[in-house]
Amino acid sequence: MPGVHPLVRDLYKRAILVGRDYPHPEGIEHVRRKWKEAIRNPENYPGFVASVPVAVEGSSSSNNIRGATISTPDQEIMKENERILRKAVGKGRYVIREMEGTIQLKKYRTMRRRYGEGVDTIGETSRIAKSIGDIMLSSK
Repeated sequence: MPGVHPLVRDLYKRAILVGRDYPHPEGIEHVRRKWKEAIRNPENYPGFVASVPVAVEGSSSSNNIRGATISTPDQEIMKENERILRKAVGKGRYVIREMEGTIQLKKYRTMRRRYGEGVDTIGETSRIAKSIGDIMLSSK
């Protein structure tokens, strides 16, 4: 993902790593498709101003493109964009934690279904008492 902010790239990598175990019929492909859609969707970055170079008429310097000089975006806009981006990444990390919780819940339910609800204490007590009684009778 060239040209992507390092925080966004790291978030995507985390999502793919967690998505390997995601309980969906399509599995990792579903996670990959949904995360790409979310990252590319500009609605997830409200108020974000694309940092496109602004052409200024006039001088001829090394940054000159067809008679226009490229100026850097305003520092305040860059700071605001960084704040918006970090807030969006924070929401993404929250979603990843929710995915991890879903995966753990799925694994727990699978284990419970395979091995039962838990230990039956009353049944276990009666089984042990019967075994002890059988041992006592056989030792006489």
